[in-house]
Amino acid sequence: MATLLCRRGFTAGGAAILAGSALAPSERRMVETPLGRVEIPAEPRRVVAIDSRISLEMALALALPLIGYSHSRARPWVPVPASVPFLAAPPDLEQILMLEPDLILCPDTSPHSEWWPLARLRRIAPVLPSNHRTHWRGNLSRLAGWLARTGAFEREAAAYDERIAALRRRHAPALRRSLLTAATYDPLKRRLMVRSDGTGYGFVMPAQVLADLGGRGVEAGRLGPYGEVALESLGGVLGQVDGILLIDLGDGAPTALAREPLWQRLRAVRAGQVHVTQGNSIFGSVYTAHHLAGAWDALLTRMPS
Repeated sequence: MATLLCRRGFTAGGAAILAGSALAPSERRMVETPLGRVEIPAEPRRVVAIDSRISLEMALALALPLIGYSHSRARPWVPVPASVPFLAAPPDLEQILMLEPDLILCPDTSPHSEWWPLARLRRIAPVLPSNHRTHWRGNLSRLAGWLARTGAFEREAAAYDERIAALRRRHAPALRRSLLTAATYDPLKRRLMVRSDGTGYGFVMPAQVLADLGGRGVEAGRLGPYGEVALESLGGVLGQVDGILLIDLGDGAPTALAREPLWQRLRAVRAGQVHVTQGNSIFGSVYTAHHLAGAWDALLTRMPS
């Protein structure tokens, strides 16, 4: 019990001292972040990614030495090594403390929350933030700058840009004339969640990639605060949509939605211009961007050229 109390006391006030003492001053540097000036290791050796979407993907893209991640299991398209453990979710601060990280990546979504406890994590090790309202490119570029890994960012960005440019050329006619949307379905509440930019969820990944492609999406002003559309409103809100990217979260929602008569009446559904993509791709970084580029490509391939 004495050891446990000691650890808790350490979390409350002294962890930053340990995080700073592992490296000599010459091996650390100061960076300017939205959190203010943060002293970080020049070459991090033990990195924890609090969020399995933005944080984890950025850490992998920049080849950081990961020792664990939280929130939810990595999506199938994210190349996390099997040796990197999935930690407790919500994050267990004592577990993270015992891992002795020298750098933590965490979204600034809700700094005092249970799921993204950024304020308390700063007592364990230096924290570098990300923002879910920012394009993945901006988040990754900023992190790469803080860590002096801009070369890795530039390679990732160039590969993505090349893929997007090819898709824009391939699907130029459909992109010019079509109204497109990405959505998930909640079978319990029987409502569609349209994943457009400008809702309470911020600049979500499906909207980011559609914007990069130059496509037109459903405006957030036509939706509920978080993009919700009741079934009885489907025709009025989505009646003119030409193509729908339906994101399957693994809860059987596409099958349930297919049984709804109001869904079947939509023009895009009647025309067979719906593509179902597997896995939660609402938030993420470069790997989710590539995954969604492939999903939008599959949908656009269904549409008249």
